Amino acid sequence: YGFPEEAIKTYLYMYQYARNLELLYETPAESPLSLYAPKNHLKTLINKALNEKRLLLSDSDTEKLLRSYKISSDSTDSTGGIRTADKSEDAVNIASRIGYPVVMKIASPDIIHKSDFGGVICNITSSEEAAKAYTQIMEAVRTSRPDARIEGVSVHKMITGYDYELIIGSKKNPIFGPVILFGHGGLEAEFFKDFAIGLPPLNQMLARRLMEQTRIYKMLSEGFRTRLPIDLHMLEEILMRISDIVIDFPEIKEIDINPLAITADSAIALDTKIILDLDLITTGIQEYSHLIISPYPSRYIQPFVCRNGKTVLLRPIRPEDESAQKELLRSLSEESMRYRFFYVLKDITHDMLTRFCNIDYDREIAIIAEYESNGNRRNVGAGRLFIQPSGDTAEFAVIVAEDFHGNDLGLKLCDILIGIARDKGLKSIYAIVLNDNTKMINLAKRLCFIQEILSSEESKLTLEL
Repeated sequence: YGFPEEAIKTYLYMYQYARNLELLYETPAESPLSLYAPKNHLKTLINKALNEKRLLLSDSDTEKLLRSYKISSDSTDSTGGIRTADKSEDAVNIASRIGYPVVMKIASPDIIHKSDFGGVICNITSSEEAAKAYTQIMEAVRTSRPDARIEGVSVHKMITGYDYELIIGSKKNPIFGPVILFGHGGLEAEFFKDFAIGLPPLNQMLARRLMEQTRIYKMLSEGFRTRLPIDLHMLEEILMRISDIVIDFPEIKEIDINPLAITADSAIALDTKIILDLDLITTGIQEYSHLIISPYPSRYIQPFVCRNGKTVLLRPIRPEDESAQKELLRSLSEESMRYRFFYVLKDITHDMLTRFCNIDYDREIAIIAEYESNGNRRNVGAGRLFIQPSGDTAEFAVIVAEDFHGNDLGLKLCDILIGIARDKGLKSIYAIVLNDNTKMINLAKRLCFIQEILSSEESKLTLEL
């Protein structure tokens, strides 16, 4: 470097990069696998909208999607239905039923920014005001957007008394695919420009790091004057659910929840827009092709009954499994550890476990066997598949807890890895084993692997797929 300023700037970049990696690989809190929402019926609604070439998902369909992913909104009555009126009398009846004050908004698949065309009126406090607001909205929209399809006017409960307004959403980037946005919301969002960007899929730790990048995070976490700190775990779950939505629906081009009204222990989406990707009508849709990072491969989750009658859950590993992975490695005998790693691990570090648990599911897969007894869950086995740079072969390895030896768990893990290798279009898989590891060699031969003696100590087991 010719000048000290350049060297210092480079050092700060390197420090920040290392710090980001350290934060990224912190162990996230446990999140339930049941977080995945029922989505197939929603696919039907979205495909219908695409076939009708509707740019904007209707209020009714948007509400159904949010409800399926357990995101609260102001759009439902006690029966869970959207409240849309196509004449002023209906608007008055709906408003009287849900109770004043209310907000009324134009319902149109062609109008994204409703307030720009006179399509939103807030704080309506009586039947007379409701009837007047309905007429005013319809006339304003028909004048400013005569080409727009109008379904009516939706009536919403006027939500007051919340402490913060946030914006949460997603937008497709031509290079990175969908990106997740979090920040200071409300009418001042564009003025403050206090937001952060992350890539799906999000887990609890990544969601927290996304929030921490904003200025409003300190206010949310510590409170401000009479405003209490909020439940940050609640916000993490909402961000993870938005991440799940953009993963599950490549048909969605943009989601915008602004504002998300926040109190100490509640969050309500007051205004949500979902814009569809009409280009997919001609280009078609391939699962997860819109993502730059592969999501959690839940299709590989399955139960298995061992020979001893105990049932384990076989599933891909997650960053949250770090402590369970550590306990499995600690429980191995020196012989089992030597067979797996070719030496005895003296120190099982966080960095090592990070490498095991934080993986790119495109290039690597790890299936763990989770056994639950008396409310405690253990990792009692793991099988790994490492795809080589050539992209046509992969190395695999399997370990099983000592008390589960001889129960066909190793056989099942190997069989799953073979199936995954086929799914990924590999031509072969192989393992390097010690020659005295006769159990693994016999198991591999049982699965039609070919043994090649490499040296007096090692052999290569290969299966052509």
